Amino acid sequence: MHLIAALLILLCCFGARGGDLQIAEPSTGLAFSAHEIARRGEREMKLFMQRTAEADLLGCALHCATVENVWAELQPVLRSQRIDESLNLRLVVVRRGDVEALSFADGTVVISEAFITRAKLESAQIAFVLAHEATHVLMQHERQTLTSMLALMPSTIKRTPGDLYVELEYRYFSMSEPLSIMFQQVEFEADEIGIQIAARAGFHPDVQLHFMERLSTVDQERSMPSTHPAAGQRLRRLRDLLPLARRLYRTGLE
Repeated sequence: MHLIAALLILLCCFGARGGDLQIAEPSTGLAFSAHEIARRGEREMKLFMQRTAEADLLGCALHCATVENVWAELQPVLRSQRIDESLNLRLVVVRRGDVEALSFADGTVVISEAFITRAKLESAQIAFVLAHEATHVLMQHERQTLTSMLALMPSTIKRTPGDLYVELEYRYFSMSEPLSIMFQQVEFEADEIGIQIAARAGFHPDVQLHFMERLSTVDQERSMPSTHPAAGQRLRRLRDLLPLARRLYRTGLE
């Protein structure tokens, strides 16, 4: 509720232009530096791109114009949300069947044409997916996650982000419940900020949710811990935000 109240205050105080409204707010007290996390993200991104290029699955073929137009429409709002001015978001399209969408901490957002085709995504749903992934970068979710991991796995030994991930591999199953809650919270936040960013950019929030509505009919509520919440849970939270997202959509059109 505090997020909705804060955003309603912002809506009263700012005009209708897409670059005027700050939706993503910076986190404080995070472990490691933004530069350190971005460097790690860049290494991971390069390895992903290398493997994708070796499989000849890098680049778009079927939905180039649609994805390009959606990304262009999102840009003014995404630029106004940048917490770290040194960070530049960039989009990469792949054709991998094992990838839907993801982001790297260096600012790279990835979406797969195979996913767009399989899920029958329209422009508004593509906008939601891209805004969701961009939010992970803007909100520094990897830094948030690593900070939480330090609290969950305390040690007197100074550790790097890589050290924490290695330790997580060994301790995941014994800590799966608290880690699952932590991972799912950043997904909820990416959903909630993402739908607002896409709405502000001119994509109707009700249409954005069509994909999630379809997914919720086949994705059952999960009893086992998972890094992503069930689609039904995500949809219920997003529907609670629809009045605000609709207002953002209308002000973006004025």
